[in-house]
Amino acid sequence: MRNPLVFASGAALVFGFFLVPGADPQAVPPSRVATKMPFELVSNFLVVVKGQAWNVEGLRFILDTGSSNTWVDQKVADRLQLPRTPGKVMNFDREIPVEWAEIPMLQVGPIRAEGLRVAVKKLGEYSEFAAGVDGIIGLDVLSKTKKIFINYERQEISFELGEASNGSMPPRCFIVQLAVQGLPVRLALDTGFQGILLYRDHLRKGLRELRTEGAEVNMTMGRLQATRVKLPGVRIFGSESVQTVFLIEGPSSKEMSGLDGCLGLASLHARLIEFDFAAKELRWQ
Repeated sequence: MRNPLVFASGAALVFGFFLVPGADPQAVPPSRVATKMPFELVSNFLVVVKGQAWNVEGLRFILDTGSSNTWVDQKVADRLQLPRTPGKVMNFDREIPVEWAEIPMLQVGPIRAEGLRVAVKKLGEYSEFAAGVDGIIGLDVLSKTKKIFINYERQEISFELGEASNGSMPPRCFIVQLAVQGLPVRLALDTGFQGILLYRDHLRKGLRELRTEGAEVNMTMGRLQATRVKLPGVRIFGSESVQTVFLIEGPSSKEMSGLDGCLGLASLHARLIEFDFAAKELRWQ
């Protein structure tokens, strides 16, 4: 399991999303979508698609709404002979050393980005799930669309092109609001994470006593120590339910202030998902 929520340093936008379950994701108008792409479902939650970096085709990219910037593996940067400068990104309370480079062109399906600044690292060191991929497509590229449709049954993804917002900067993350035993929590929507992650210290501030069911299991998530518990009273939408969640202590970084954790899309157990960036809605069934 990877360390979730890696954000680039610097100011950025945060989008609030409304959850609309049970709604039919809208049919994609053929004239407004360049193509439908097949994708590979890795580890039962990661969406991996083929793409191109400059003149190198057939690369494998993870689509990750939990990453504010796009990454390429060091071997790709070496092959493209990209000039690089040292830098860093923030991961909770830890700064991760990376190199920064500019790719003349990167394309995934109909989404094309030119002069794109990317983070360069050996991705197998960043995440065990990224060991076999060539890059990670973050919100700096994904936010160039109005809508993204993911069909898990057919393993197809479609894009409706157009600017999702009038802001000049891409969003840092997409936020959805849930309730945990009556306490409102704000979670980052993350396609690169496979469950629900909550900051234990944030919950303690709002709840006198956090109710759990069964035994707690301590485990390691990358460099983070987490506790897996069954948590009753979780309201994603509609009635409350019991959810298996991961609890960690919250980050000290100001980069992630205002967040109480992250929501992996696999937690919705959806067949179809629509990201409507323009309307700020997530629809699924």
